[in-house]
Amino acid sequence: MHHHRLDELITAKLSGTLDESGRQELANLLLQHPERAQELSLLEQYWHAVPEPEAPPAAVFREMMAKAEPSGETIVKAVHWWKWIAAAALIGVLCTVSYQLWWSPRHLQIDRQLVETRNGERRQFRLSDGSTVHLNASSRLTCRLNARTREMWLEGEAYFEVAKDAARPFIVHAASMNIHALGTAFNVKAYPEDALYETTLLEGAVEVYLDKTPEQKVRLRPYEKLAIGSHTALTSPEKKLIIKPVLSKATMAKAAALPAIDSSLSETAWVSNRLQFESLNFEQLAKLLERWYGIKITFRNEAVKSYVFSGSFASETITQALRALQLTEEFHFDQQSTQIIIY
Repeated sequence: MHHHRLDELITAKLSGTLDESGRQELANLLLQHPERAQELSLLEQYWHAVPEPEAPPAAVFREMMAKAEPSGETIVKAVHWWKWIAAAALIGVLCTVSYQLWWSPRHLQIDRQLVETRNGERRQFRLSDGSTVHLNASSRLTCRLNARTREMWLEGEAYFEVAKDAARPFIVHAASMNIHALGTAFNVKAYPEDALYETTLLEGAVEVYLDKTPEQKVRLRPYEKLAIGSHTALTSPEKKLIIKPVLSKATMAKAAALPAIDSSLSETAWVSNRLQFESLNFEQLAKLLERWYGIKITFRNEAVKSYVFSGSFASETITQALRALQLTEEFHFDQQSTQIIIY
């Protein structure tokens, strides 16, 4: 059923008759069927590459007219002739597309996706290799899979559950960090506006290295996190990467019994639709709340920014969340739609 609907939407997109709701429906269906995205990409390349049939050069046309009878019959035949050429060209293109889509070797096809989320939006989707990706709010992920490699370019935050494939390495590029994984589960957080870039491993193993020092690889073990200052990572590649445990030693002993997505960790609680934070000042927490709820927070009191909070929210509204924070620190807020002023 989905494939039939996809055919209809792809046809409408190519013909330029797809409206906004149709574009959104097409995007959602392509996330469910990523293998069709490469077909659409190839179709679009050929569709836009087909040149308009050109009229015969003026000299040739005049020669045709000089040999023609003074009736309109020859002119009509000439027009029909050029229509047949255009039709033949289109048939040739469609045949080429069909060959590329259905008869070319699979290793020649490339799966390339771009997935984006807005503030207040989180998405989950499956790649064509079987890997699962959870994309947090206000993030952008470009995925490229082919016969040799699986590469991701991330801006924001994502949790990856990587399908095992020894022949194709799985690499995530996030700012100046590169995370090399194979059959593992890990979280990457790299928002451009944040002070830290983080990689947290929950299962398997990953190697992390910076663009400018690829020889300095750091290998993480389960329940370890690598955090590095975003500016340090960009300007001081000689600085040694620091690894920190995300669980206490007592809890580490029980880690084997924990699920792959551990909602008890603040680093991955968001995957289970829970916002958890520990010892964040109000200014840092405001960024998380903006992404989580899709709102904008403005401070009118500088002193309030230094308040430190720990806690978690799941089903609470932004108003309920702020009122809960008021129980530990004194501040006031005004809300107008998606605009919130703290004072």
